[in-house]
Amino acid sequence: MAFEIPGDDLAFYDKVSPVFAGKKRPIPPPSLCPDCRRQRRLAWRNERTLYHRACDLCKKSIVTIHSLGNPYPVYCNSCWYSDQWDPLSYGISFDSGRSFLEQFRSLYDRVPQRAMVNDDGVMSENSAYCQDVAYAKNCYLCIGMWKAQDCLYCRICDQSKFCVDCEGVKLGTELAYECTDSQRLYRCRFLQNSENCSDCAFGFDLKGCSNCLGCAGLRQKQYCVFNEQRTKDEYERAVAASGLSTHAGMEGMKAKFSDFIKKIPRRDMNLQNCESCAGDHLFHCQDVLGFVCTNAQHSRWIERSDGPVWCHDILQSGSPQWCYDCITGDEGNMNCFSIFANQSHNALYCDNCLSSDFLLGCVSLRRKKHCILNKQYGKEEYGRLGGEILEHMIGAGEFGGFFPVALSPFGYNETAAPEAFPLSKEEVLSRGWNWRDSLPWTSGKETVKLGDLAEDIRDVSDTIINEVLACLTCGKNYRIIPQELQFYRTMGAPIPRRCPDCRNLERLARRNPSKLWQRTCAKCGKNIQTTYAPDRPETVYCEECYLKEVY
Repeated sequence: MAFEIPGDDLAFYDKVSPVFAGKKRPIPPPSLCPDCRRQRRLAWRNERTLYHRACDLCKKSIVTIHSLGNPYPVYCNSCWYSDQWDPLSYGISFDSGRSFLEQFRSLYDRVPQRAMVNDDGVMSENSAYCQDVAYAKNCYLCIGMWKAQDCLYCRICDQSKFCVDCEGVKLGTELAYECTDSQRLYRCRFLQNSENCSDCAFGFDLKGCSNCLGCAGLRQKQYCVFNEQRTKDEYERAVAASGLSTHAGMEGMKAKFSDFIKKIPRRDMNLQNCESCAGDHLFHCQDVLGFVCTNAQHSRWIERSDGPVWCHDILQSGSPQWCYDCITGDEGNMNCFSIFANQSHNALYCDNCLSSDFLLGCVSLRRKKHCILNKQYGKEEYGRLGGEILEHMIGAGEFGGFFPVALSPFGYNETAAPEAFPLSKEEVLSRGWNWRDSLPWTSGKETVKLGDLAEDIRDVSDTIINEVLACLTCGKNYRIIPQELQFYRTMGAPIPRRCPDCRNLERLARRNPSKLWQRTCAKCGKNIQTTYAPDRPETVYCEECYLKEVY
C-alpha cells in the first residue's frame, strides 16, 4: 500500500534517533504503512486470553496472559517484584555472527515474565484479573485502564465507576452499560460519542441530554424519544413499552435504533475540545493524528493513550514523551520499539523494563542503567558496544521498526490484532507468524440453556451465578459473577446471551475503523477527512455544516 511520509515526520524520526558514543544512528522512514505498523504492535499485545497456571517461583496458582506453551518462566507479581531473583543473571553477550533480534528472543525465552501487568495489591485492590491496569478497585477483566472502580469487562475506561461492557468511556462516568467513546455519563445504556448525559438509553452524539431514548445529534434536551420531544409522562410510557429490562426488548431496540441513526447526518470525526486534530474519539488534544486518546499533543498515529506529547506510533500509553513505535511506555522518554518501558528513558528494543535508563535489547529489568541484553556495562562500554550493535542491525536490515510479528511470544489469535485485522490460521502461518491451537475456552459445559433463562432481569434468580452459560454467537462458555448480576439489576438490563469476547466484538463493530478516508461533505461539498469510508451509506458533514445542523 502506498503512503506518504511528511517532512514533519522525518524531523521527528531524527529527533528520537538513538545516540551511542556521541554518534547518532538515524532512524529510517518506516517501510510499512500505518495500518501494518499498527497490526505489528497489536500482535504483541495479549489482552483477553488468560490462563491458569502456577507461579514458577512460589508455586501458587495464578492467572496470566502467558500460556504453558511458552518456554520462559512466569512469576506472580509479588515474586516478580521481589529480590528473590536477579534479571541480570540471565544476561548474554552480543554475538556479531547472529541476528540481534534473534538473540533478543533467545534472552526473552529465559527471563521471567510478570503474570499480569497490573499493580494489584499495591496501588490497586481486588483487580488481579485485569491486564495493563493501575489504581483500580474491584475491577474484573478490564484492560488498559487506570483510576477505575467496580468496572467489569471494560477497556480504556479511565476515571470511571460502575461500568460494564464499555469501551473508551472516561472522565467521571458512573453507571454505564455498553457505552463507547463518551465521557461524563451517568446511568446510561448504549450511548456512543456522547458526553454530559444522564439516564439516557440508545443514543449517538448526545451532549448535555437527560432522559432520552433512541436519539441522535441532540443538544441539551430532555424527554425525547427518537428525536421527538415528549412530555415526561409520554417519555416514561415509551420507556416502559420498550421493555429494555427484557432480552427481546433490548434486541428489538438495538435493531430499531440502528435503522434510525442511518438517517441522521454524522460529523466527519468525533473530536471534543480539540485543536488541529484528525482521527476519531479524541478528547482535549492539540495537533494530533490518532484514535481514542485524551490530553495528547503533537503526536501522530497514536491509539488508546492519555497524555502523550511528541510521540508517533504508540499504543496504550500514559504520559510518554518523544517515544516512537512503542506499546505502553507510561511516563517514558526517548524510548523506541519497546513494550512496557514504564518510567524509563532511552530504552531501545526492550520489554517489561521499569524505571531504567539507557537499555538495548533488555527484558524484565528494574532500576538498571547501561545494559545490553540484560548484561551490565559501564557508560563508555555501553556506548561503544551499543553503536556496534546498531551498525550490525542496520546492515542486517533489522533497525528502524518495532519487533517483527514472528518474534511475538503470543499466537496471533491470542492477541488484540484480530479485532482490527482478522486472519485465518492458514493466513497467519503462511506469513511465518505464530498461532495457538489450544486456547483456554470451554464449550459444551453449559448447565442451563439460554432459552430457559428468564427474559426479564426482574425475574432472574440469584442462582444464575452458579450456572454455566453458552454464548449465542460462538458457543463459548461463560458465567455471570455476583457483581455483574447486581449491576444488571441496578440498570434494569437483561442477562447477556453472548460471552464477553463476542460482546466486545459487537461493541467494536459499532465504532468506525481507526483509519481516515477522503470524501466530500454531503451538504457543502468541500473535501473532508473522515473515518467513514466513501462507499458507506451514512450522510457525513464537515464540522461547520454539522454544527449548524445540531445547534
